[in-house]
Amino acid sequence: MSQALLIQELNDYLNRHVPLFQAMQARIDDHGGLRITAPLGPNINDKGIAFGGSMAALAALTGWAMTRMTLNAHGETGEIVITESTQKFLRPVREDVVTECVRPDPAEVERFIQHYRHRRKARWTVQVVIRAGGEPAMTFTGQYGVFRAE
Repeated sequence: MSQALLIQELNDYLNRHVPLFQAMQARIDDHGGLRITAPLGPNINDKGIAFGGSMAALAALTGWAMTRMTLNAHGETGEIVITESTQKFLRPVREDVVTECVRPDPAEVERFIQHYRHRRKARWTVQVVIRAGGEPAMTFTGQYGVFRAE
């Protein structure tokens, strides 16, 4: 499956199965890594800046999407759950929210995929950043578990 087709499939899936994704008017795209963009309007708080809960949800969904894309790139499928996350809010976001997730190191991807193939489950950690004015505004570290549905 082409990258563009997979991105469209992920957008369609999240819009159908994760009502929050649709309510946030979010959209996945791929620019050398993976990112999700959501307009400020539906994600604004009472202070006129991006709501921290929206940013955390978008970051978690970005990690989920990276995990799904990585499995797909290796001909694998599985159930994906987030098992742990931390986020640090560093500065306010007064513009559209854009998450960025750099593709993990190839050696890390290979360990993750091999572990999944041998044990039918695996965990890995994904890093996501949201920027404001070019500077990090929020950092997110999420651990995702993958298992085969029986």
